[in-house]
Amino acid sequence: MTTRPCAVVYLVLALLAAGCTTPTRLRGDPDRSPAAKADMRNYVQDSYECGRESEQEIHLGQLPSSRQRDAQRLYEACMTTRGYDVHRR
Repeated sequence: MTTRPCAVVYLVLALLAAGCTTPTRLRGDPDRSPAAKADMRNYVQDSYECGRESEQEIHLGQLPSSRQRDAQRLYEACMTTRGYDVHRR
């Protein structure tokens, strides 16, 4: 009978600990997918903005690798829509 209250206490403590963690953010990496276009004057600004737009939060129970792939895909799509030719490595 005493194991049940202990299990509840441990469950509550685990949920509180999980709620106190900060999610990690992943974003697309420009070095993994170099981009080129005729006019490269705005490349740094475009790359920065696409990196910010591709941010993915990782929450408890999610795989970072799948979120990183999603972030990379979003980054590449953003750069493509801005007129860059994205090359996958």
